[in-house]
Amino acid sequence: MKLIWIHGAPAAGKLTVAKYLHEHYGYKLFHNHLAVDLSLAIYDEFGDKDFSDFTNGIRRTVLAKAKSIGVSHLVITYMTCAESDSVEINKYLDFFSENEIEVYPIHLCPKAEIILDRSASEERQQSHKLSCQTTISNLLNNMKFLGINHENTQSIDNSNLTPKEVALKIVNYVK
Repeated sequence: MKLIWIHGAPAAGKLTVAKYLHEHYGYKLFHNHLAVDLSLAIYDEFGDKDFSDFTNGIRRTVLAKAKSIGVSHLVITYMTCAESDSVEINKYLDFFSENEIEVYPIHLCPKAEIILDRSASEERQQSHKLSCQTTISNLLNNMKFLGINHENTQSIDNSNLTPKEVALKIVNYVK
């Protein structure tokens, strides 16, 4: 299975690009908020108790099942900071290797002003996604949202690219 792991800062366009890959190229889609929303059904709040371990367990279970039933291309989204999330990222990379999942980390890295503009979208306001521009600005100032350190990582500045253009770059890269 080829796994396209779209990661980056909040409001970088991860889900928008993932949806395009799903709708126009037939990639299966398992976006971050499917696991997060499932976890929030039983936890009082994001990060409560063992929320992260449970949510990561959901993701791994879904990925292993997708591989076992013969899914050829799957795209997942994940807000990650390669520095502060390095332990969890390495657990995922080990999991992919152990399960013979061919991973393509795709780092979306639009300019900060683009991220802040996108953060105010109506879609973000109506979801559990971060949408407060002050909070996102603080995250951007305090965290480095870097690409995952992996041989297949590709970084794409999608500040001035349409989701279609980004998806085409990904499809041509992954083949």
